[in-house]
Amino acid sequence: MRIETLLVGSLLFASISVNAAVCPEFSGRGLDYTNPKDRKRLGLVEKFHFTEDVRSLRKGASSYLIDDLEYVLNFFPNHHPALNALARLVIREGTPLPPHADANIECRFRWAEQAQPMDAMVPVIQGVYYSRVGRPEDAKTALEKAVKLAPDNPEVNYNLGLALYDLEEYEGARSYARKAYRGGYPLPGLRNMLERAGYPLSD
Repeated sequence: MRIETLLVGSLLFASISVNAAVCPEFSGRGLDYTNPKDRKRLGLVEKFHFTEDVRSLRKGASSYLIDDLEYVLNFFPNHHPALNALARLVIREGTPLPPHADANIECRFRWAEQAQPMDAMVPVIQGVYYSRVGRPEDAKTALEKAVKLAPDNPEVNYNLGLALYDLEEYEGARSYARKAYRGGYPLPGLRNMLERAGYPLSD
């Protein structure tokens, strides 16, 4: 799954930061999106609650849009597309707890990690989200965690490179960009940004 790389032009709003320590114990099914056995339950959940309208944040499938996203995440806390869609909804609404939501996004990230601590895409989604809301250091921390879990994943290396670029840590950004492109990452954005900053990958 390719997570939208939305690190440039970060949105700044103070209300977005919520202490994840206040999260209650997860009360959903807690299935693992990356587990083939658990994914046998995925079709029914997605058919009725993760339609294209929900994925694209146009409208809900059964009720409010947030209801469908939370339904999916209550079954599969680390459902990558639904977690990413929730992050985009939170940014659009300008609050970590959208209207009618049962839990803030920080809790959703925590529960997703609990569902599968080795799932590198959860901190990738989290890191991209933090970058979008003007928390570059938190983005770096999350994406460094992702790289530890999946050091050879081009998507993960690319996003950490973007986060480091956002912090003007250009040498680090170039190092991870090289790893990403050696692994076949197709988008030229980070390469072009580094070249403009005077850190071409060919050096």
